[in-house]
Amino acid sequence: STEEDTGYIARSEEVSSTEPNRKIRTVHMGNATKKLSSQDLEVLKSTEEDTGVNKKRLLKEYQAFKKRYPSGFITRENFGFLAQNFLPQQQCTTAFIDRLFHAFDADNSGTIDFHEFMLAITLRSSESSDDKLRFCFRSLDLDNSGTLSKSEMLYAVQLLFQHNPGLDEQAHESVNTPQKVLEQIFKKVDADRDGQLSTEELVAFMKRDPQSFQFLGLSQIFLT
Repeated sequence: STEEDTGYIARSEEVSSTEPNRKIRTVHMGNATKKLSSQDLEVLKSTEEDTGVNKKRLLKEYQAFKKRYPSGFITRENFGFLAQNFLPQQQCTTAFIDRLFHAFDADNSGTIDFHEFMLAITLRSSESSDDKLRFCFRSLDLDNSGTLSKSEMLYAVQLLFQHNPGLDEQAHESVNTPQKVLEQIFKKVDADRDGQLSTEELVAFMKRDPQSFQFLGLSQIFLT
């Protein structure tokens, strides 16, 4: 559920941080609400409305977030340390974390605030395939164009092959290289033939032909 899956900051309080010379302690609730400013309360209200996370969990996350990041923002460096606690080892690369940071940083400001953080976590852990797809789409759309170019999509396909050794030998001849997979994806998904993929085209293809969506590796790229 969303409530169980959003405990990234709060759960990380229970262990030593990987950040140099930094020990994080558990945040105790107590009378924490009395210490919140009107701005804090507004952030919590808008985040609750946009994520659906309940007040108790949200307050716990917010207190932990503010304690670990007193500035109220997660920098790219901070995010790298945080991501290493939760990503599989094979995904702990600079390039992958950069793209993940980009997906969290909704306003492209170079930092992540609490609202952005919780919204991204909620989308990523959602049971809705549409939400998951849209979140992963943002991580690939580096130029914020709202569409994925062939080069942006090729990165994802190449990553798929890198994370699945032997895929080139196991896959059907029509999709046994990243370039072949890319060509098939654009042939089947790019409905308006503009050389770009939109979220709408990907969602429509996922619902129209889920078997091909999986065959082309799109389920592994966007839904895992």
